[in-house]
Amino acid sequence: MRKFASFVGVIGLAGGVLAGASGASAAVPVPARTTAVPGCDVLQPGASPVAQQAVRTACAQLGVWYSWGGGHGPVPGPTYGHYDGQDPASKNDGQRLGFDCSGLVRYAYYRATGRDILNGTSDNQFHTRLAGARFSPGQGAGPLLPGDLLFWGRGHIHHVAMYLGAGQMVEAFQSGTRVRAVPVRLGGDYAGAVRVNA
Repeated sequence: MRKFASFVGVIGLAGGVLAGASGASAAVPVPARTTAVPGCDVLQPGASPVAQQAVRTACAQLGVWYSWGGGHGPVPGPTYGHYDGQDPASKNDGQRLGFDCSGLVRYAYYRATGRDILNGTSDNQFHTRLAGARFSPGQGAGPLLPGDLLFWGRGHIHHVAMYLGAGQMVEAFQSGTRVRAVPVRLGGDYAGAVRVNA
């Protein structure tokens, strides 16, 4: 299984038009999906209205491509990614409109707040000054609420997902896959969780 730190890409979304590093642009329709789909939603009570909206926005992206560097344009939203330089599955990310892990949660909280509060990599998001609460790996999923962000990495955070409740999460996992809802993984290099104070 490969997970890399999210990368702030050079290809962005601006005004519904995707602009490449060369400055050339091509019109690409980008639907603003913000309603959750069956099987992915707020699965337990207690989350703030902002966190609930962030969950529903992330869930509305189920099936969208993982794209390394995707979601890191000037305006949060799906963008074309690029090859990460290591994973053969990433070689097609330049043709895949989508999100990497941090791009997905950035977009979800942007749609929920109207502000770009989680710009940057998963490591940046883990260290956000907007952390209202932090949860250690030893606490497990017990104290978590929908919208909390789960992180993986030792020393440097390389992956982030969003908690749905009831032991489930939504994530943009890795190249060659699509945004998905799966059971929470608390083993390996799970680093803990952050509740965003938006």
